Amino acid sequence: MIRIMPEEATEAYLELAKRLALGAREIAHSNRGRQSPSYKADTSVVTETDHAIQQSIVQAIRECYPDHAIIAEEEQGEAQHGADPATARFCWVIDPLDGTRNFVAGFPCFATSIALLDTGTPIVGVIADHNVGDVYEASANCGARRNGESLHVVEPAAGRDYLIGCPSTKDSLTVRVVCEWASTKGIVLRNTGSTALHLALVASGALKGAFAKRCKIWDVAAGYLLIREAGSLITNLAGDSLTPFVMDADPSSDVPFLAGTPAIHAKLQRTTSAIQ
Repeated sequence: MIRIMPEEATEAYLELAKRLALGAREIAHSNRGRQSPSYKADTSVVTETDHAIQQSIVQAIRECYPDHAIIAEEEQGEAQHGADPATARFCWVIDPLDGTRNFVAGFPCFATSIALLDTGTPIVGVIADHNVGDVYEASANCGARRNGESLHVVEPAAGRDYLIGCPSTKDSLTVRVVCEWASTKGIVLRNTGSTALHLALVASGALKGAFAKRCKIWDVAAGYLLIREAGSLITNLAGDSLTPFVMDADPSSDVPFLAGTPAIHAKLQRTTSAIQ
């Protein structure tokens, strides 16, 4: 349960997250197209830009809030030096560059995602789209916004096609779900290569739903709050709550999710429930 805190404290957290996300955009664009990737143990791609953005964000948070914990995608042990996420009230969750393969290839879909959790539940979330220039933000019980404009999702009109974000992974569940949806009337699949952007686009209403199985807490934390504050749903694949996140879990553990407007979420869940 989130404990009540002064409104000005939450606003300060949100402003810091936005400032750091905009700083990440500057780092990304200054290095775009000039770096070769390396590969992590799970075969995912990482570049010096991922590390530079993460270092910038972590350093700023450490200076402002030394008693807060941090979970970040790159070099997780190093990022966690300081407060323990399992015991600290506040924990920042950072994906410095979501869509690194896109970044390396010059495909203009990559973002930075920053969330602050209070005892495992997001209270601040920011996703910065580094190509379109949009900044999505939310704070608990204060709504979601894109570039300062409030976001309120609506259900798709009856009989109209609608876009659903799907992942790039090829695990058996994802393949079966995507194949089923691809043959379903009304569903049009989209994949930007960035889970964070999919969630931001669900919050904005551009996507009416999104699904991923092999994603991590740093992919989901900020987008979770954006979607909830905009009026849509985001749950695990069984329809149960994702939060509070288990803060003593291995941060590299998968956090599967299903997101969408209330009506679309229910429709999509019927598929995932039948296939699992």
